[in-house]
Amino acid sequence: MTYRSTVLGDSEAFFGDFDTWSTRLALEELLDEALDLPEIADGLRREELRAEEARQAILASVSALAKVRMERERAQRAPGRPPSWDLALEEVGLLAGVGVLVVAYFTVLQLAWPAMPLGFQAFGLLGLACVITLSAGRIVRRFPVLFVRDKGRLAGTVPHPDLVALGDRRDHALREIVLPELRAYIQDHRRTFDSTDLTFAEPDPQDEEPGHDLVHTAAVRRLRRIVDRADSVAIALAGSRGAGKTTSIRSLEQGLLSQAGQAAPLVVVGSAPAAYEARDFVLHLHALLCKAVLAAIPPGRTRTADQVRWWTVLGRMAWRLLSHALKVCVALMAVWLLWGGSVQQAASELAAFGGDILHGRLTPGQVWSGLPVRRLLAAGVLAAVLVRESYGVLRILLSPLLYLIARWGEADLNRLQRITRQQLDRIRFLQTYTTGWSGKLSMPLKGEAGRTWSTQRAEQQLTHPEVVDKFREFAELAAACLAAEDVAGRVVIAIDELDKIGEPEKAHQFINDVKGVFDVPGCLFFVSVSDDAVLGFEQRGLGVRDAFDSAFSEMVRLEPFTLAESRLWVALRLRGISEQFCYLAHCLSGGLPRDLKRCAVEMVDLANESYRPSLETVARTLVTAELAGKTRAFTATAATLERSPELVALTTDLLGVPGTEAPGELAGLAARLVRADGEDTAAPISDLRWHSGCFVLFCATVLEIFDDTLTGDRLGPGLHRLAVVRRRMAMHPRQAWDDLAEFRKERGLT
Repeated sequence: MTYRSTVLGDSEAFFGDFDTWSTRLALEELLDEALDLPEIADGLRREELRAEEARQAILASVSALAKVRMERERAQRAPGRPPSWDLALEEVGLLAGVGVLVVAYFTVLQLAWPAMPLGFQAFGLLGLACVITLSAGRIVRRFPVLFVRDKGRLAGTVPHPDLVALGDRRDHALREIVLPELRAYIQDHRRTFDSTDLTFAEPDPQDEEPGHDLVHTAAVRRLRRIVDRADSVAIALAGSRGAGKTTSIRSLEQGLLSQAGQAAPLVVVGSAPAAYEARDFVLHLHALLCKAVLAAIPPGRTRTADQVRWWTVLGRMAWRLLSHALKVCVALMAVWLLWGGSVQQAASELAAFGGDILHGRLTPGQVWSGLPVRRLLAAGVLAAVLVRESYGVLRILLSPLLYLIARWGEADLNRLQRITRQQLDRIRFLQTYTTGWSGKLSMPLKGEAGRTWSTQRAEQQLTHPEVVDKFREFAELAAACLAAEDVAGRVVIAIDELDKIGEPEKAHQFINDVKGVFDVPGCLFFVSVSDDAVLGFEQRGLGVRDAFDSAFSEMVRLEPFTLAESRLWVALRLRGISEQFCYLAHCLSGGLPRDLKRCAVEMVDLANESYRPSLETVARTLVTAELAGKTRAFTATAATLERSPELVALTTDLLGVPGTEAPGELAGLAARLVRADGEDTAAPISDLRWHSGCFVLFCATVLEIFDDTLTGDRLGPGLHRLAVVRRRMAMHPRQAWDDLAEFRKERGLT
């Protein structure tokens, strides 16, 4: 789509503040490119937004303009940027070359003009116009003070890259500045639906671009920056269970967090075992990396020795030489017919004519005036054929060298493929080699004597340090080769499920055992860790160091979704769903992506079972399922405690939760569960009371808020407090109870 530039015509800004004008021009150019991307175009179309309005809104953004200006300053300070005097010399050389071309053509035309027929004079004038046009176009395309047409668009003008002045920072500015601004605009202006009936349209996966449903949170944007800038670091992905650590790793594997236009990284994902041997796990990672490398190498990029048949190359050369010879024969026949005379006479006259031109005995004017038109055409055809066919024959003769150059990169991939298979075989098998010899000597009286010598050599198992060294060597080789051949952007090795190791000591020991494989050039390591590791990492510099602090260079914490992010996540998957159900899913899940997905799946199941279920029906169904599951868990926990009258009363109240449906009755039951504890109440019973009572009160509050009378004007950021309570009650139930009580008081709930 073509957009009319509003910056190019602003001459007042051009002369008043050129720096701001050129920055706005760079932002406009990036916007025009971003608006043509399928992701943005589809998002605008789905939300029925006009691209021109989005363009003007981003151009008016002060923050976007400041960020682009910062990127332009960084690009101008880049170490590889040539000095200004080099650019000036280049411009002077370009002007001189263009001027020589125009003057030379004009001089030749002036010399030959008197002897040229009228048709040739018209053709010469047309050629002069073409030369001037091409020269002017060359100047226009080079100087930043002028503007050129973009061949990729049907119409319109775009600024010269030197005027935009983003250099190598252009892709970064597009990805990290313009695209996030456009996504935020689409999110802020997306269509919302106000209804208490559950209706939606599931998107067609075939019509969606990969990564269209990826919510670009702050952690996702930071991961993108890390993947682009880092070379060899170890990153810890922290967050509570269900926060999306595994999803982030899978997004890396799919290339959704890579720079646009670059090859996706080669991602190897290994799950941390609960019981392990460090040596075996490193070997497991090594085998996974070998399999991933073999799968990443395109079949057409490698060739075994038996596939290289030189006779095929030589046969192709002979055939092409024969075809060129036939073309030359046909051209020479045409030259002879145009020149006239016998073959020997035409050849001798053409040879003499060429010698006179080479030795300067004939001027251009004499050539035009001294030869008939048909002989001029014959000389022109002969010259064109000689130049063209000489170039073609030279390429044919150099084809073996070109063939070797083309196979140069394949040789590196062949070597990597061979080494990878050897490494994989060595990991899989313990090879045994047996060598020896035997002899037999016949004796008189049919007696025999013999002796056998044999040697058995078994390959000894590698120790853990040797396994680590082998892994590091191969990972570095694979990363360098795949990046050089543009097969993969870089190698990313992810260790998932580490937070499933229950004991922190075991998790620390695991990191201590495997951190020797970290810090490999060209490789990024991502490890999903628990929240306990975050505390240890954040205490660095306070005299507290542990395995996580010494192993990781950065810690990326995946926070639960905000209210806006949860609404966007649900709306991207269930098109046309009303805001009431988005708020309900966010409050019940606490913003955790895993629980949010469960709520969305359950709502889809409800919509498939009944026609347009109401908000109250959906909320009651989801809350009832939550209460049933949590009641079973609370009752099972109570069964493990020491039996006492207090425990019997608590169990009786818990068993009454599933049969209570009215929100007011649930709130009263929650108050009984957390009634004032006596001095002789055991601490485990008290904790169980607060956990169960807070959860029951939370469910009662959700049922009272999300009923069929909830209209869109009553929805707001304040409901996010329910999601905060949902997350907080697991660790701090008493504080969550106080927050719930305050929330209910503000809403007028008894």
